[in-house]
Amino acid sequence: MPAEAALSGTREIGASEEKRALRAALVAARRAVPPAERLEKSRTIAARLDEVPAFRSARIIALYSGLGAEVDTGAIAARALARGALLVFPRVVPGDRRLAFGRCAPDALASGSLGALEPPADAPEVPREAVDLVLMPGVAFSADGHRLGRGGGYYDATLESMPRAVRIGLAFELQVVPALPFEAHDARLDALVTEERTLLFRRESR
Repeated sequence: MPAEAALSGTREIGASEEKRALRAALVAARRAVPPAERLEKSRTIAARLDEVPAFRSARIIALYSGLGAEVDTGAIAARALARGALLVFPRVVPGDRRLAFGRCAPDALASGSLGALEPPADAPEVPREAVDLVLMPGVAFSADGHRLGRGGGYYDATLESMPRAVRIGLAFELQVVPALPFEAHDARLDALVTEERTLLFRRESR
């Protein structure tokens, strides 16, 4: 094996192990926050997001239903619907790493194959290229626009085919770290909103 290839493989293994350890630590920290406090912070995040021009101008918004101790998106959904935006939610497609998006009301979501709530089978599918803005959960986010997800790589694969869509991460401030290990296929953000601040980034592919 060439030395360059061996070194690259070592770096990838190291990055994966670092991600795994960071993911475990931050999931535990997030769960330690009392539910009432998480909900209050989530409402503050919704109010901050409502001040982001890209969110206010988006007509078709891909949202998600929080899993576990993730940011609760109920208030965000209400704000978007109140101004007439169309909400779509991701669902897993068997045999395809890319997510599909179905249009439905938040209260119509049903349990999906990976445990997260997804649009029901009869929900109309909206083409990925029609989505204006994607709101994403994550385990950790860096101050320079990188995201560490749950580990499945679904959003990274999906966003590769959606270069036009604005990407905004939603997180509690405790999830923000100075830097994250990242790989070439990891999707970068355009913005990150927490209960304390809004960070804007410049993505080269836009």
